[in-house]
Amino acid sequence: MQKNQPVDMMALRLEAKKFAMENYAASLMSNTKWRALFSALERAGIDASCSVKFIGDDKECNIVAHPGLYPPHAYIDLWPLNVYPLVEIEWIEFRRVVRYRRDNNLPAKLVPQDIDAILAVIENIGKRFPLEVSEDAIRVVGHVK
Repeated sequence: MQKNQPVDMMALRLEAKKFAMENYAASLMSNTKWRALFSALERAGIDASCSVKFIGDDKECNIVAHPGLYPPHAYIDLWPLNVYPLVEIEWIEFRRVVRYRRDNNLPAKLVPQDIDAILAVIENIGKRFPLEVSEDAIRVVGHVK
């Protein structure tokens, strides 16, 4: 791909959808359910930080701001990362203690997060979400192997 060439987001979405169908036993979240989840948290005024794992990727990324819902329906802006097709989300996790990396070799900053309030918002959306709930975290599962 040449530098500064526009990204074909539809092709990326279709490629991700195909990858998910070939490599996961089931997809549990739709675009509508992801957007309902993020919209409800935003409406509730909860600044929920989360970790997100994308399909086909071994690492997880930390998101410290509300996902942007302004892209077209099948996409989401996960700043500071990029705009992604929702189908690429394997899972997101809200942790009771959020670790923020700091510069200059300082230890990570640990910030508490009210996952009980997050869970209450999720449970009041009116949709069933594939949740894995523990004392330390809430995981919303998009795809299972």
